[in-house]
Amino acid sequence: MTSDPKRLLKSTALFSSSSDEDLAVIDSHSGFLEFSDNELVFSPGDDSARLYIVEDGEVVIRKDDDEGQPVDIARFLSGDTFGELDMFTGELRNASAAVSGGGSLLVFPKGDNSFNDILKDHPQVSARLLHAFLVQVSARIRGVNSLVKENSPLVQELKRQVYVDKLTGLNNKTSFEETLARAFSSRDTGNSTGLLMYKPDNFKEINDNYGHEAGDKVLRFIADDLCELMGNRDMLFRYMGNENALILPGAGRVELLKQAEKIGNHLRSLNLREILGDDTFRLSVSFGLGMAPEHGSDAVSLIEAVHPLTLEGRRRGGNCCLFPEDFIDI
Repeated sequence: MTSDPKRLLKSTALFSSSSDEDLAVIDSHSGFLEFSDNELVFSPGDDSARLYIVEDGEVVIRKDDDEGQPVDIARFLSGDTFGELDMFTGELRNASAAVSGGGSLLVFPKGDNSFNDILKDHPQVSARLLHAFLVQVSARIRGVNSLVKENSPLVQELKRQVYVDKLTGLNNKTSFEETLARAFSSRDTGNSTGLLMYKPDNFKEINDNYGHEAGDKVLRFIADDLCELMGNRDMLFRYMGNENALILPGAGRVELLKQAEKIGNHLRSLNLREILGDDTFRLSVSFGLGMAPEHGSDAVSLIEAVHPLTLEGRRRGGNCCLFPEDFIDI
């Protein structure tokens, strides 16, 4: 018996590639349970909120056949993981598990916590764990997509936690950076990838004069309004603070300017009276525009070229629309 949760976790295929930081999170939510001979770990119909790793002993998985007779369908020995498929898919248990001869199991998560709780508190760790699970299962089972469906509640919740901004409902910075990187990898030679970033010049006045709660409401209002204007949320992102971004695959200079004018005119005309109690306040908005490969050879360099332009626009008095070549650092 190891009685060392981290060592046991690291010895399994599911957790073997986890970083020390991720293991520390997983370890803090894991614990050992002792079982007597033939004691049940779970039964058909039980919830599937956790997985198990055999530290010592043997676990027998049983399922009734067509005639209602129990049949041993799997056995797990020391170091084996079981129950993970149900945990990730959110399905109820459809078989029983019992410890033959007694033994010790490491359970994750322990206590009253569920994987959904870990998902909400540690979305990045959960995302990497789900990826490791998919790699593990796909290596041994064909058609993994039939087991972990893209539209399953757990997968959708995982994506929402990892990729959606909680305040505005827009795709977040992580989603933005990954989507832009994919746009580069799929970009045909000779075609451009356009990036538009925009930021209200006078948003600080809202927070200072009307309060941060009003500022948050304005951010949500802008997000919903622009999604309606643009037709969908797929390529709209909250980058950070009050700065948003729009990815435009195939867009060149003319199209970027056209979209900036469309969004800018719309935002400047917004009446925020219902939020601020003042129908005289109007947003001032500056834009940073860039294209690949002209302004960046990859996602990181393009963002680095475009992001500072929104602040430069505000410095120049606001309501500016700048390309990287317009920026002079003085």
